[in-house]
Amino acid sequence: MTDAVPVLVAMVAEGTNDVEASEVLGTLSLDPACGERILAALAAELTADTAVRIRLAQALAELPGTGPRDLLQRLAGDEDPTVALVASALHGARSAD
Repeated sequence: MTDAVPVLVAMVAEGTNDVEASEVLGTLSLDPACGERILAALAAELTADTAVRIRLAQALAELPGTGPRDLLQRLAGDEDPTVALVASALHGARSAD
């Protein structure tokens, strides 16, 4: 299943069935080894444009653990106010869990 990770991350970045891809990434990340790979792949995309960073934030919200929360917190300080707002809201929702 880990062979699917790059394809799923690309789907999120490109906006092709990104919600579904994010959900599958969330399920796959329940395996800790796969979760680390997913987190690293999503983090590698954080330099992309605004729309991609927003989709990445939404994907991060699907993942369990503190790593995704940390990246959402980082995105909450993004230079783009829309990215920062979305990430901040998602981080807040995750923190309430």
